[in-house]
Parts: sequence; structure tokens; C-alpha cells
Amino acid sequence: MTHAQRLFTMKVEQPVPILPMEPFTVKRVILPAVLILSVLLVSSGILLATAAAPGHKLGRTKALPKGVGPKVAGLIDKAGYQVTSPKGPVCSVWLVKDVPVRDKFKPTLSIKYPFIAGQLVGLLQVHDKNGYTDFRGQELKPGVYTLRYGQQPEDGNHVGTSELADFLLALPAKIDQDPKPIFGFEDLSMKSAKSAGAIHPAIFSMLPSEKPIKTASVTHDEDHDFWILNVAAAATSKSKKATKVNLRFIVVGRTPE
Repeated sequence: MTHAQRLFTMKVEQPVPILPMEPFTVKRVILPAVLILSVLLVSSGILLATAAAPGHKLGRTKALPKGVGPKVAGLIDKAGYQVTSPKGPVCSVWLVKDVPVRDKFKPTLSIKYPFIAGQLVGLLQVHDKNGYTDFRGQELKPGVYTLRYGQQPEDGNHVGTSELADFLLALPAKIDQDPKPIFGFEDLSMKSAKSAGAIHPAIFSMLPSEKPIKTASVTHDEDHDFWILNVAAAATSKSKKATKVNLRFIVVGRTPE
């Protein structure tokens, strides 16, 4: 075997091993780059803090707002809830002293609340003068509104609004002074539409409660930027059985649809 043949044979039978890179070699390269980038960002005035912006808070009210019909006012609990942002009061909510609920109610995939469509649930007062909107994004001017329960119709006009059918509709308090249920979706919808001066009712999406609400609160859905009021309301069924019903609805936030 020639010298050249011996060299070729050595390369094939005994390949030179490739040593693995040390795990920390990459760190040695990347870490300085990160430090340099951080210094550049800070020196450029770019804020790197990850702290969340100040959120909304929940307070209490002790009196009903002016402009509520006497029959309606007689059914509302004076102790209400006020949602405040860092800029000031946004809205206040009062609930019926004993919210009527249906006996032997069983929730479905789309209906979670044991209410009768059109029944009075409470009051809403809008404080925010900077474009407070309902769940559709319709602007509600500062003022007082009644809140009535309604169910979203299954038609093409409401596709994408919500997967759930439970909603609260806001009606101008000055035209809604009879606490009796408003039967018929068209009548309820037309009166509610006057709240926003639009053709669609002013609505607030209700959410199911997975566990009992022990303390009233306002919570933040970061994925959708919703602020949700969570309250356990006193309720009474036709059988006069006293109970509690968990109310959760979006007081600040709108659907992206």
C-alpha cells in the first residue's frame, strides 16, 4: 500500500471527531448582546417596565340618582356600586332589592340566567363624558338608564355579538317608569335603542358565573380588555323562596365584531 493509500484509509476508518459546543458558549455570545440592547433602549428613553396600567376600582353608593320614576325607585336597592377609572367615575349600577327568578330553571348552552325577558334588573348611571359605550360600541351620553334583561335573537343581525344570549338592555329612565316586564322583543328593543339614538338596542353582555360570588368586585379580562362587574344579588322566585343569583356583566368594553 502506498503512502497516499494509507492516508486515505486513515481518513475513512478514523474520522476526526467533531467536538460538541459547550452549552454556555451561546450564552457568552447572546448575553452581552442583550445587555447592549437594554442599554441602548434605556438610553433612548424607551420604557422597559412591564407593570400594568392602573385599572378600574369598585366603590359603593348610598343614594339613588335623580330622574328615576317613583314606582321603579321603590324597587331598587339604594346601596349601589360605582366603577371608577384613574380619570374618575365611569358608571354606577343599582340592583332590584329582590330580583325575580324563574322556578326550576335549568341553564342551557346559550342561556345562563333564570330571568324573564323584559324584566327590570336595575339602574345604570353613566358618569363618563368621554365616549362611554355599550357592548356594541354605541355611545351612551351621561344620564340615568334602567337595566332590563333580554335575550339575543337568533338572526343574522346579531351574529358575532356574543355566544351567549343573556344581555342587559339600557333604556332611558325618563321613558321607562313602569317596573312591570316589557314583553315583546321589538318593543323592548325600540325603547332601548333610544338610549344610544340608534336602530339597535343599547346592550351589556352578561357572563356566566362558575362559582358563588362572595364579595362584589370589578375584574379585568385582559384578553379582551373587558371590565366586569361581579355581584351576588338577592333574589326571590314565585314560590317566595329567597335565594341569591350571581350577576356578571361587562360594564366597560365592547365586542370587536
